[in-house]
Amino acid sequence: MIIKRLPRPRLQRAFVLWFNENNTRFKIPVRLTKITAKGVELHFQNFPGCLSVWLANDELGVYVEWQGEPWDALFDMDLYPSRTPDGYKCDQCVPDEGESVALFPTREALWQDHLFAPFLKWVNEKLAFAGWLRISCLGPAGDRGCTWAKLIRDENELSKPDRTLLLMQELKCVDGQPAYEGGAEGVTNWVIPLKSETIKWNIQVSKNVQHGNRLPNPPRLPPS
Repeated sequence: MIIKRLPRPRLQRAFVLWFNENNTRFKIPVRLTKITAKGVELHFQNFPGCLSVWLANDELGVYVEWQGEPWDALFDMDLYPSRTPDGYKCDQCVPDEGESVALFPTREALWQDHLFAPFLKWVNEKLAFAGWLRISCLGPAGDRGCTWAKLIRDENELSKPDRTLLLMQELKCVDGQPAYEGGAEGVTNWVIPLKSETIKWNIQVSKNVQHGNRLPNPPRLPPS
């Protein structure tokens, strides 16, 4: 997909030019669905519509929207650009001891290094190998509390304790009391297949469970 008409805002224009040159490098097809004066919206082809990408105000993120509500961010990168006599830098980056701050000849080069390239890497190394998206919230869906979402790579991970829940159980309120005292029974989960082979396997599991047959082996995913 090549965008011929370039947007006027500088960030949007820079991303479209970069995307035109690099869109074939994504292991998952990415579609530019909206370009406005406020930002750029993208979606992943053949993936659930609850996943979307938004680029605006020096920030790029992959977000989960569920039941009409913003739920969580699976990927979120931002930067604080500033101009120096020697080029552009990110004020949020702190160089290691003995090293100088990274400088870039243009603001576009800074965006590519801090936003566009990390997004490409995340898609190819994380999202492309995920088999499921688990969406969670404390309490029932109609009266939810804290919300979160996580990519699941291996089928065995679905039965392991949720790390986010374990972390919340360790958190303390200001008065020293536990922030959350419940267990997994107080969490509502939705598990959404992300790959065609995963969806086919889930259908096979449902059929075998109904007929009391042996479950098929889960799809083989690339090694971690």
